[in-house]
Amino acid sequence: MTMGAIARRITRVITAVVCVAVSVGVSVATLHVPTREGGGERFNPARYRSDVIADTVINHTTGVDKTQGTGTAGSPYDKKGYFPEAGYTPSDFHAPCSIWTYRDAESVWNCQVSGLQDLDTSSPHVRDVLSDYFVKLLDYGVAGFRVDAVKHMPPEDVLAIKKLVAKKSGRSMNDIWWTQEVIGDNAEAAEIQPRNYLKTGQVNEFQYAYRLKSLFSNSLAGGSLSIKDIPQNITDSGKASVFVTNWDTERNNMTLTYKDGDAYRLANAFMLAYPYGAPNVFSGYEFHDTDSGASGATATSVPDIDCSKDSGWSCTERWPDVHGMVGWHNVAGDAPLSDWQDDGDNMIAFGRGGRAFIAINNSVRTRTVTYHTALPAGEYCDVYASADCSGSVHVRFDGDATLTVPAGSAVAFHIAATPYTVRQ
Repeated sequence: MTMGAIARRITRVITAVVCVAVSVGVSVATLHVPTREGGGERFNPARYRSDVIADTVINHTTGVDKTQGTGTAGSPYDKKGYFPEAGYTPSDFHAPCSIWTYRDAESVWNCQVSGLQDLDTSSPHVRDVLSDYFVKLLDYGVAGFRVDAVKHMPPEDVLAIKKLVAKKSGRSMNDIWWTQEVIGDNAEAAEIQPRNYLKTGQVNEFQYAYRLKSLFSNSLAGGSLSIKDIPQNITDSGKASVFVTNWDTERNNMTLTYKDGDAYRLANAFMLAYPYGAPNVFSGYEFHDTDSGASGATATSVPDIDCSKDSGWSCTERWPDVHGMVGWHNVAGDAPLSDWQDDGDNMIAFGRGGRAFIAINNSVRTRTVTYHTALPAGEYCDVYASADCSGSVHVRFDGDATLTVPAGSAVAFHIAATPYTVRQ
């Protein structure tokens, strides 16, 4: 496939995604969930639109172990740094060296991660090439970017590149959604910590995902950290993008994955319900070891996603509970956390003002509990259970609701999903 053919395919995919409205934003490898007006479980194109978020790798290129070759789009390269299609020559790369310690920022910024040729992002030419790349993607129709391996570039370089993108595209910096992979580790150099990159955009908050695994594997409210306090001592909500797992952490057993069954589903529900960060729902494929690829993939191609039964693709965003919770998230909007209730262990419940309420049962037995909510009296659909309102919730005039929550499950309802609205 040529570069032109790839560009045309990207444009078609983006056009199809944006024109056929869905309830989650779509990215190369993750589903960004924007806050949107609406949220009834019945699919309504007028209520939802989708955003394509491109996953970009701008710090490095091919490994130095690759003497020379041709990419899948027909572009040649070599280990000296000649990439004519991209416009790079050896002078655009840092001198070869290996990262010798993560306690030294200069080593992390200027040497090769995993043997990959390291671009000199302080170079005006490199910044020009990279900003043109981002602008081209914006012109294709993407809404923003997830930028990989950001801590391997100085913060001022990343900020300068985004400023160029804004200038060239005629957009405000704030109008370009931008989240950055910066894996925080207090044992590493202070200069490469996530807080240093907040001027450019959001950062992926890995600690949130690690904490979710610990909490849902043990006790939600009975340990040293209650899940109610999960944002404690991590990135401020407005600057954090969060996830239950991603394509790296699922392979190293650091986070929950689809293999964890009910706990994984409940963690996604909590992430979409709790008012912290910008949630990203990961959707990928099943894997058997660290290096497993997609079903049917080769060294040069990956087949289109197949969400049919036993296809090997997880298609998390299509699960009824996840889809229902995206609508819940959208209806909750910016309403504050309210009516927190828990049993001191694995049963929690909370609302988002008078808009939405959820009860999560991470225990091994069914629980029937009466909770107080701020929702108006009436009948609501349990959007975690189904999209057709086959499960319903009754809120009494005093705001109380008696909920029977199966083990490893949840009951979730909101003001935009009632038996009446679902019938419309």
